[in-house]
Amino acid sequence: IIDQWSLSIVREKMSSNLAEPENKSIGDAHTAAAENLRKTVKPRSPELASIEDTTLFPSIEQRPVLFDQRCVGVAGMDVKGIPHPSVWESRVPSAPKQYRGVHLFVLCHGFQGNSFDMRLMKNNIALLYPDAIFLCSQSNEDNTEGDFQEMGIRLAQEVGNFICDWCPGTALGRLSFIAHSIGGLIVRSAIPHLQDFRDKMFTILTFSSPHVGYFLKNISLFHLGLKVLQSWRGSQCLTQLSMADADDPRKTMIYKLSQTPGFEYFQNVVLVSCFSDSYGPFDSARVEIGNMLGMHTAQEAYKEIVQNLWKNVKPERVFRFDVNFHIPENNLDTFIGRAAHIQFLECQPVMRMLIHNFSFLFR
Repeated sequence: IIDQWSLSIVREKMSSNLAEPENKSIGDAHTAAAENLRKTVKPRSPELASIEDTTLFPSIEQRPVLFDQRCVGVAGMDVKGIPHPSVWESRVPSAPKQYRGVHLFVLCHGFQGNSFDMRLMKNNIALLYPDAIFLCSQSNEDNTEGDFQEMGIRLAQEVGNFICDWCPGTALGRLSFIAHSIGGLIVRSAIPHLQDFRDKMFTILTFSSPHVGYFLKNISLFHLGLKVLQSWRGSQCLTQLSMADADDPRKTMIYKLSQTPGFEYFQNVVLVSCFSDSYGPFDSARVEIGNMLGMHTAQEAYKEIVQNLWKNVKPERVFRFDVNFHIPENNLDTFIGRAAHIQFLECQPVMRMLIHNFSFLFR
């Protein structure tokens, strides 16, 4: 399985300067590289004695392509920045655990979502790690248009209560969070309220989460719809994402949240993005100062937010995964960038690619 999915994974070196990428047009470059890969790479033939479920693997032309970006020169990597095989071999799912207790995964849905949204990700992890336990958050199902701080408190209370009920005493070994869309900001809002478990925090993985808000100078159909929705429904979370909740951008929720502890508590910080996803702007999902900076309404504040988020994070703990989906349909969802956003909830090939080829993140 790992070998088959590896055909659609491109490993790249990333600068230790997490805030500013060397190539600020990386999204365009990845789009072109993904199309070229689908045309040129040939699938490997399985060994004659092997048995495999061919439904697991779509054709190369239909597979998503994943670009794995990590820092250069970290322990366990060769001079090209590619992990040495010994790193992978020591982290296979069947290897003995290096900790005691259970691994709790907290899965958090996005805007107007529910706990059912994360079921496929949960099920795929459970297949590889049946001893893990899962909390698909329900505390904000009816409140995703409210204040992020309040949503964070509700999530923290839900996690704390779950741990007391299912992982009492020393039963909790590791605590990881997987979030989609604004669920990433809800998780970050909850982390300051979960200080008792900071030593257990292992992986935080966000799928297309707008960590640095939206870019409202970008007048696309999506952004026009966002403004209408924000005005019509009086959505507080959309106002906060647009950094319109205060006249001074440094007094907005997004800015204040960047000053609170978060990413630095985790052993692995995994940011999954997609260049064609308008619901989770590319630079915002990757938390970097890229070529979308000019579209932001408060550029200096944006730069400070990015710097704040990475200030205490070790570069070798950061993974940026850029996914290029094969979406042949040309409809409204594709045009406004929603199709790619939803693919993170529905595309099992991406989930299997992540869970099998980067199993150590879920160990």
